[in-house]
Amino acid sequence: MNKFHLMSVCLLFSLLWTGCENDDPAEPIDVVDPVNLGSTLTAAMGANLAQQVYIDLSTGETTTVSVNSWELAFEKNGTGIRTNSAKKVAVTVPSETDFASVSTDEGLVYSYDSEDGDLTTTAIGILQTNQPYIIDLGIDENGNTLGKKKFMVTGQDADQISLEFADLDGSNSVTRTMEWDEGEFTFYSLLNDKKVTVEPAEWDLVLTAVSVRTGAPCFTMGPAAMPGINCDVYRLAASAVTNSYDGVSVAKDDPFQDLEQNDDPASEKNQQTIESSNFENLKKTDFNAIGSSDAANAIGRSWLQILQPHRNGIYKIYDFITYIVKDEDDNYYKVRFLAYKGGDNAENGHPTFEYELMTE
Repeated sequence: MNKFHLMSVCLLFSLLWTGCENDDPAEPIDVVDPVNLGSTLTAAMGANLAQQVYIDLSTGETTTVSVNSWELAFEKNGTGIRTNSAKKVAVTVPSETDFASVSTDEGLVYSYDSEDGDLTTTAIGILQTNQPYIIDLGIDENGNTLGKKKFMVTGQDADQISLEFADLDGSNSVTRTMEWDEGEFTFYSLLNDKKVTVEPAEWDLVLTAVSVRTGAPCFTMGPAAMPGINCDVYRLAASAVTNSYDGVSVAKDDPFQDLEQNDDPASEKNQQTIESSNFENLKKTDFNAIGSSDAANAIGRSWLQILQPHRNGIYKIYDFITYIVKDEDDNYYKVRFLAYKGGDNAENGHPTFEYELMTE
């Protein structure tokens, strides 16, 4: 029995005065709706996207975490490792298999986590114990690079995981064994050498930055390729990532799905408005009728577009798109984004969205 059904049963018994401590039927009973029917929320990520904001749609609770608090997330008793794409963390695999022999990343190509949440296609992919990796620790909130380290997982069991990491020249060497956190992932900061709490126990989506490649992939340019200069250039972009690991899925109602999404202010799609939204009329049955996705980027970056000229910082919010979000307890919510700028100075990085529990 899920948590909402259980609470509903308790409320029913309360109304029947069965098992209640209050024996006076004349005294009013405060009945609290166990499910948050809907509201409008603003996720304050900040103009530099320095915060990750987790949202539980069933309660409306938000949890804000500093992007710079972690680099790696280890799947509990599993083989998946997530990297913190929100601070441009990237990983490469050296040819050496001896940890002490790894001393340079020259000629190596770094990878970033895919946006779809598939643990087999992260920057690391399926974890290989005692395999050395080199990690680019990404950037801080001011855009400064944080350096690189080599690391490897030396062992894990049902209770704990063991790591070894150091600077590329072998200095600042650390071996660390830590117990698993209670959640599905244990988050760690190599930069600060500590385990950190990131994901709340219950969440449906997180507003976070992701590392997005711009321009050509380097392999298409042959000898002219200069990674990070003329190819494989990555920037940060705001994204709504759903908790696909716990079964959250999304159906997308876009009345203009056949129109091209681009950055031309005059394009037909960029002329559409919220008046064309189906938000008010959608039903739970539309979730299957539209077709759903269980990818973590089922919402992703599809709700906004920066328009030309990009230097002007003008964003088009596709407020006519409605996302039907199905959580792990089979509750359905309709969600639409209304703004990207907010706060006292109307700065970037303040996504605002409206959501509502679907009761029919």
